[in-house]
Amino acid sequence: MVAHGHVENGVIVLDGDVSLPEGQKVTVVTPALEEDNGTVAPSQERQKALPELIGIWKTDNPPTDAEVDQIIDEARMKKYG
Repeated sequence: MVAHGHVENGVIVLDGDVSLPEGQKVTVVTPALEEDNGTVAPSQERQKALPELIGIWKTDNPPTDAEVDQIIDEARMKKYG
């Protein structure tokens, strides 16, 4: 089930006529938030991959964006198959 809603006074309020039973476990996924400079914040998956990449840029030939994406894709394949 997918239900949409909004935050009101710090509480998530579901839109429409959605009714969930008391104690129902839920997962909240939000769209990427834009930072003040207009860029989209990196996904949690990318944020978790960054520590493995730190220090790579101190080399004479740092990886390109495509190579970084490939490293992340390889890590994703190891994790999820």
